[in-house]
Amino acid sequence: MKTPATTREELITESYLENHARVLRYISVRVNDIFDAENLAQDVWMRLLESGAELSEDTLTPLIYTIARNLVNDYLRRLYRRQCMHGEMPSPDSESVACASAESEIVARDLAQLEERMVETLPTQRRTIYIMSRYEEKSVDDIATELSLSFRTVENHLRLGRKDVRGFMSAIA
Repeated sequence: MKTPATTREELITESYLENHARVLRYISVRVNDIFDAENLAQDVWMRLLESGAELSEDTLTPLIYTIARNLVNDYLRRLYRRQCMHGEMPSPDSESVACASAESEIVARDLAQLEERMVETLPTQRRTIYIMSRYEEKSVDDIATELSLSFRTVENHLRLGRKDVRGFMSAIA
């Protein structure tokens, strides 16, 4: 019988073999320096090994990318701070500003994907109302009319849906 530590290490080892190239690519696109990207990718696996988090096949990949995203954000923060301290801040029309806005775009896209995943876990009626309000930009009156529900019911489901999504998003941020 395998011990839990062996099972955990085997799970991480298998994940490393399957995902290392993807994680390296994920990081190198954001960092634009292959040597730093390789170091950060190794740090992802070291942090994973050192963490005491419960791991399963379902939670491992999201955890890996969360660690990678946090390491990249920390790296970029330090890089920008160092550039600012040494007077190396880019001019508004330089390539670095484009990289920073690209990074912001990537973070926004990642957050939108996480929001969509959370919305999929909402109860059916709450999810429908949330989607109609958030993505289809319909008013509470329009949703109530379309779904043949009372204004207060729609309002309540929308409030609870927003609360659930906000709670999830603030927990991962």
